[in-house]
Amino acid sequence: KKELVDTLKFAVIAFVILPFLPDKGYGPLGIFNPHQVWLMVVFISAISFGGYITLKWLGEKGITLAGLLGGVASSTATTLSFSERSRKEGKIFRALALGVILANLSMFVRVLVLVFVVNASIFWEILPSVLILIVLTSIFSYFLWKKAKKVKAKVHLTSPLRLGPALKFGAFFAVIVMLTKIANVYFSARGIYLVSFFSGFADVDAIVLSLAQLVDTTITLKVAHDGILIGILTNILAKGGIAYWLGGKEFGKIVLSFFLVLVVIGTVLLYFL
Repeated sequence: KKELVDTLKFAVIAFVILPFLPDKGYGPLGIFNPHQVWLMVVFISAISFGGYITLKWLGEKGITLAGLLGGVASSTATTLSFSERSRKEGKIFRALALGVILANLSMFVRVLVLVFVVNASIFWEILPSVLILIVLTSIFSYFLWKKAKKVKAKVHLTSPLRLGPALKFGAFFAVIVMLTKIANVYFSARGIYLVSFFSGFADVDAIVLSLAQLVDTTITLKVAHDGILIGILTNILAKGGIAYWLGGKEFGKIVLSFFLVLVVIGTVLLYFL
């Protein structure tokens, strides 16, 4: 009965509410877009719902697959969903942490694909930095996987859909988008790095596509490289914070510790690549 009710809830938020929300900005500078904000609520709910189904079919081993696939849509949404789950299913905290880290790995690959499609010149500029982050993540994921696979805990399935965390994240997303638009208007080209910093907290894709399109016309390859990398690093930092504050204790420590390492290494890359 609970699964049926939650399925109907998801159908309502995704196929009834979302299509009717206007996809345009309201307020000064068009800072609030109802469709864009609710789309993030749908994303988070979909990851939560999809993760529940995957776990029910595949058990604990389905977590890693859910992380990889979830990262393709939204690594931040996946992090939020897995963080909430880690509080309920503490025995499999390593598997859940691995799912979040793999979702972040998918985000790296998605960024490279987006850049290559939009502007191949910036692709070759950003490739070395992102490849280093991919290699480090892959190595750490392998060792974490070896530890996680030894845990034979029974997965305790709770509610397939948790709207509370999704709605909270939607509000957070709206605030970050508002700050990004204000910074973009008042600081213009001089605020590219500032815009990248704020954009990374909400959405990496937006800043990646914007900077890739501006290369060779408004900004240099180096500026685009640094702006994209800043957006990636702040996004990683935001996900680390979500995991630490909203997830279980051990889960949060693993994710935040590794993400801080990535942020430090990425900061060094800003100066040397």
